[in-house]
Amino acid sequence: MADAKTILQKYVSDMLSLESHIFQVIDKQLKANKDEKDVSGKFEVYARTLENHISQLKSRLEQLGGAANGPVKEGVAAVFGVAAGVIDKFRSEEASKDLRDDFTALNLSLISYQMLHVTALALDDKETADLAARNMKDNADFVMEIQQLVPSVVLRELGENHDITVNKEAASQTKELVSSIWK
Repeated sequence: MADAKTILQKYVSDMLSLESHIFQVIDKQLKANKDEKDVSGKFEVYARTLENHISQLKSRLEQLGGAANGPVKEGVAAVFGVAAGVIDKFRSEEASKDLRDDFTALNLSLISYQMLHVTALALDDKETADLAARNMKDNADFVMEIQQLVPSVVLRELGENHDITVNKEAASQTKELVSSIWK
């Protein structure tokens, strides 16, 4: 049976792996969308914040006596890597679809941070719980921002990529719908 330290190492290692893979995808998107004014700055902020999360998680894992390249990390990496690889194979060059994928990955990070937080609290590790809470807040902010950004990006892409007339109110109407759903 695992002790508290081993359990915490596993959860922090899992989180480190997940955040590392999300960072790799977003960093690639940053480079691919550098000319897209409405999203390039967002990708930059997301990438730099995730780099900071990775650094903090590595540090915490080392403080707990763990290593960043353990078998748990490799297992999570394999699962997320397969999903990211499948997404990349079908990837168009549309920023809206990149944001959709980021929204999905960041939501996975939110539930994973929630699990890390409750585990750390249950095992009386306030430092790890506080780290999970801070990083969870950053990623939740990104999810909410992406949710509000996507309708405008989709509308822009429709106007740029297709020879059609678009209803310019569609983005604001969709944002209102999403807001009303979550109230």
